[in-house]
Amino acid sequence: MAVVDRMILLMFHLESFWYRPNEAETGVRDEHRFGESVLVWIQAEERDHKNRIAVLRKMVKNIKWLAQKVGCNRIILHSFAHLGTSKADPEFADALIEEVANRLRERGFEVHIVPFGTFHEFAMHVKGPSLAKVFKTF
Repeated sequence: MAVVDRMILLMFHLESFWYRPNEAETGVRDEHRFGESVLVWIQAEERDHKNRIAVLRKMVKNIKWLAQKVGCNRIILHSFAHLGTSKADPEFADALIEEVANRLRERGFEVHIVPFGTFHEFAMHVKGPSLAKVFKTF
């Protein structure tokens, strides 16, 4: 069976999340702290270019579903191009994440995007129930 390139989401229901940019790379020491939230690591893959509208809809639907299921209104989107072997070009992935954020905001969610294209130090406290860890591909 051949492996098919696909959109990958790894979602966590968190008690807390903290990150800061790699200071050596950016010269910035901004720290960001969040309480309860849904963290979504996103890998857009090559084939997602052709299926952009469907991928966008499925991303919003899956993220919204988990956030509502766990009763959390804060969503953190993080590009994470290490979940698979095929990668969409960075411009496409960044634009897709921005559009997902806008659609989620239109639905009343508080959304934060971890800045694209830099490395970050981070810490997270993942909650214990099974729905606190969800992996989706489509």
